[in-house]
Order: sequence, then C-alpha cells, then structure tokens
Amino acid sequence: MIQAQVLNKIIQSKDASIITLNNLSVDSFSEYKDEFCFIRNHLTKYGNIPDIETVLNNFPEFQVITVNEPVQYLLEELMHDSNKRFLAENYTKVREYILSDRVEDALQILRSASDRSTSYVSMQSVDILRDTSRYDAYIDKVDNLDKYFISTGFDELDNITGGWDVYEELATIVARNGLGKSWILFKCAAAAAKQGKNVGIYSGEMSENKVGYRIDTILGNIANGALVHGGGSIKNEYREYIENLPKNVPGSIRILTPKMINGPATVTALRAFIEKDNLDILFIDQHSLLEDERGAKNPTEKAANISKDLKLLQVVKRIPIISVSQQNREKLDDGKGNKSFDTTQVAMSDRIAQDSTQIIFIERKDDLMRLHLVKSRDTANGKVLTYKVDLNRGIWQYVPDDQSGEENLTDSGYSEDDVF
Repeated sequence: MIQAQVLNKIIQSKDASIITLNNLSVDSFSEYKDEFCFIRNHLTKYGNIPDIETVLNNFPEFQVITVNEPVQYLLEELMHDSNKRFLAENYTKVREYILSDRVEDALQILRSASDRSTSYVSMQSVDILRDTSRYDAYIDKVDNLDKYFISTGFDELDNITGGWDVYEELATIVARNGLGKSWILFKCAAAAAKQGKNVGIYSGEMSENKVGYRIDTILGNIANGALVHGGGSIKNEYREYIENLPKNVPGSIRILTPKMINGPATVTALRAFIEKDNLDILFIDQHSLLEDERGAKNPTEKAANISKDLKLLQVVKRIPIISVSQQNREKLDDGKGNKSFDTTQVAMSDRIAQDSTQIIFIERKDDLMRLHLVKSRDTANGKVLTYKVDLNRGIWQYVPDDQSGEENLTDSGYSEDDVF
C-alpha cells in the first residue's frame, strides 16, 4: 500500500521534488515498477508530473487513492518497506553463505543493507532568518556543555576546539613511532572517564594490564616504570590509589584486545563493542592494527576501506571515535629547515585525512611535546600547543607560547616501551 500512496502523492501534488530530491529509484517500487518509470520518464522528457488521467490511460488498473499524509512520513514508510523487502529477499542467500563458510559474502550483503537504510533523506530546507531554534540550541550548549563535548584532557585544546564533539567526531592523532601517541590517546580516555563517560579502548598491541598501568599513571601520577617492572617502592601508594579509584573516577574504561576476540578487530567487532558495553566514546590504538573486512591486500586500499567503515560507524552510532595513526617519513619544511605538518603526512591513505574531523600531529624531543592542530573542522587550523612532559608520572605541564621557544623539535628516536 505504501508504494501506491507515494505514487498517488506525487501525482496529486505534482511535486517533482519528491522524486528528484529524495533519491527515489525503481528499486523502491517493486509492485509498481512500470508506473514509477513512466512517471519519472514523463518528468524527464516533458518537465512535469503526468496527470492522473494520463497515468490511467497507460495503466488502467492503477489504484487511485486520496493521500493526506505528509511527505516525510511517506518516505520513511517507503524506506522501511524497501529495507524489509530487501532483507527478506536476501535472507536465504545470507544463510547459504554462512553455512558454506562464505562469511565475507554474507557480510557484504549486510553492508549493502546498511547503506540502503540510510539512502533516503527527505529534503526540507530551513529559512534561517525565520527559524531561530539555533539560539535555543546555543543556550542549551552554554548551560549544558557536557551534553555536546567530551574533554580531551588538555584544557588548552578544549579552549580551542571545545573538546570532542559528542555526535560528529572522528579524530586522528598522528606521530612517528615512540613519540607518545598512545600516551595522548590514554590521557584523552582518562579525561572522558573522569567526566563520567563509558569509555572503550581497542588496544591492538598492549595487554589490558599494560594499558591499565598507563591509565593509572595518568590518573594517579604513579611511576609507570615501577608499575610495569614491579617496583616495590610504590606498593602503599598504589594500593591507596586503587581503593579510591571508584569514587574519584565516576565513568568506566573498558579494554578490548585481539586476544579477547581471537584476532585483530574489524569495524564490525568495534560496533559490537560499542553496543554491548553502551560506550559513549571509543579510542582505537591503532588504525593500522584493525582488520579490513573486505580483505584488501594493498596497504593503502586496506587503510581506505577501514577509514570508510569507521566513518560510517561514527555516523550510525553517533559517538566520538578517536584513533591513532602513523606519520609517514616525509618531512615538509619551508626551505629554511623549519618543519611543518599537513594532512598528506598521515601514513597509508589520504582517505584517513579526508574522513577525520580533527587531525593532531605530535612532535617531541626529550621532555618537550608539541600538539599541532593540523585539521579542525570547526576551528582555526595551525594552532600549536607546547607541554613539558613527564610520561613516567603522567604529567603534562603547559608551556605558553612566549616561553616555549621557536626551535623545531626533532624525533626522540625512543620506542614507547623504552622511554623509561
């Protein structure tokens, strides 16, 4: 019935935009394919929707009904009907693929279903000079900032960007090996937990205990070297910290490792992680340690596929996703030996840079670390923040511009596991 309702609405309203602005195709009219094609072809050839008499002259059996429902409702119901029919038609095929161990083929059908489910958008413009609801949204944001942003753990970065956008963030932290990508990621995760959020971390290399020790160092400023190597000098300090942890940090931090899922995580596994543990924010350490569900062998294609799937996951689940990525070995300079950073230095794929809402490069030498805000969708790019760091104690001390010096930092050459 919904297919007939939509076609009658188009004919009665003479509103061609229902077709042209809402991505309608013959696939959505399984019971009225010929009728839809006739209406669309008439529109293309003559520039208008045919009269009901013209339609009946070509399709005498077409059911004419009066439709008073709004277009938005009709399109939503048409989408629901189309998805239901698609799944019913492909259920048998998915089952056959699973039984014959053709899991990737089955997943491809399910991915297609996900794409179809988001393909219709009712196009309704808004007159922003008359509709001032954005003022109410602004006031709500002022009064309830935690609803819209999650702290990064760096006050200075929060002042620039607001923090991680609760609904539309897919950020990437980029650096060469050993400069502190994981430390930055875990500091951001700890800050979200202190804000009361349910935090998820996918750790592609480190065990849950090792991640836990780094989180403990960040939250409690406990010597990481002693935690990792079993130093007895911190035993009492660590016990007191552990006992007070539940009351000091209202949120949660859940760790997922390859060992827990019998291999590297796919984006589908990360979605299950989000849904099972009701995560408010997801951190990924790191992008290159994820598995491409399409099975691409070329590293660039693999990275692009994963980035595309992460972007879709963020859009569907509407939580911030923050990942770390390698920096390629190309170094840009201004001809005078001064280093610079841009999105082309994200290793493996331009797609990662394109999909990211924010890109932060890390530069470090000895106890100085700089965060370069190379890309930020809603703020000015090019901001640089300098910190004096003691990673063994999980301390970042901000150094104002007039005290940071102008010299460029160079790679320390340490690996993250050899810092202490």
